[in-house]
Amino acid sequence: MTTATQFCDFNAGAPALPEVVARFVEVEGRCPGNPASAHGAGRRARAALEEARQRIAAALGIAAADVVFTSGGTEAANLAVRGLGDLGLPVALAPTEHAAVHEPAQARGVVAWAVDPDGRAMVAPPARPVGLIALVHAQSELGAVQPVGAAIALAAALGVPCFVDAAQTLGRLPLDDLFAGGACVALSPHKAGGLRGHGILAGPDLARRLQPLLRGGAQELGVRPGTQSPALAAANALAIELAVREQVARAAHMTAARAAFLGALAATSVDSRLLTPTMASLPNTAMLYFPGVDGRNLVPALDLAGVQASHGSACSSGAPTPPRILAALGLAEADARACVRFSFGWRDDLESLRRTGGRAGEVVRALQKKN
Repeated sequence: MTTATQFCDFNAGAPALPEVVARFVEVEGRCPGNPASAHGAGRRARAALEEARQRIAAALGIAAADVVFTSGGTEAANLAVRGLGDLGLPVALAPTEHAAVHEPAQARGVVAWAVDPDGRAMVAPPARPVGLIALVHAQSELGAVQPVGAAIALAAALGVPCFVDAAQTLGRLPLDDLFAGGACVALSPHKAGGLRGHGILAGPDLARRLQPLLRGGAQELGVRPGTQSPALAAANALAIELAVREQVARAAHMTAARAAFLGALAATSVDSRLLTPTMASLPNTAMLYFPGVDGRNLVPALDLAGVQASHGSACSSGAPTPPRILAALGLAEADARACVRFSFGWRDDLESLRRTGGRAGEVVRALQKKN
């Protein structure tokens, strides 16, 4: 009998919603022109693009002029980290950050915060001047919600910009406080039912404050040249609207989904330790450490059993070392490799997740017995 497959990697990306795909197809067929062209087809494309921008802005409670379209969350993060504030000064951040923030920050220099035992940045005034404060809204591997309010307040006190990577929190946590505090925020709609290959950088006065990475046309306030896709913008505007509107209900369902999976896993008596904080974490995320398992076999064995999960961020899944956050928590490399992140969706069937949790537990128990 074929084993049913359960996708448990929503933090890497969620399946696109059918209505979002339909919106893309409709706009792509109706608006084939280049939004920068002056003829009728170009004007129709431009109108669709700007309507999408207006809808995103309305959903987020910000001005349309504060929305910049990018090719994804990684480009949005690079734009912010490499283009905001005094570029001759370093970035204050913690080992909580995604590689799309951490790596470009290295080029500017870093003033590093430590993390507490739950993987939360210990935000404090830096010992030397910085040009930018950067703190992820919720850490992608552990799921720990970060003290972004403290980071925004510190940036304001220092008179420097604050960048918040909210790729994991669209549709999972409220975003209002980020925008109310004046942060520059990156969104990745494909983690909330949108389409891949498209992202958002949103923040006040970006045309003046942001140095572009690329040179070319004057699209996107002159900070992000290149031909825009009205269809992607329209489709992801719908995804963002739905994610914001349904955030409370989605979070409640994902919390139940995680509980169903973890309860069934625990019932197998597998030796495991939950690294995700029990309080103030993403509602859908569970990072688990399985002692005594060779980490090289862990994810493949789960995959063969129909449980699709990951060691951490998809963008660094091929990296030779485990996620930085696990080392920051004091885990040895071998132990960090024995950690798996399970992340769940807002439409997951709870009974299916109970079966999956039981199946995952049996797989890990078998691996533990081999060692």
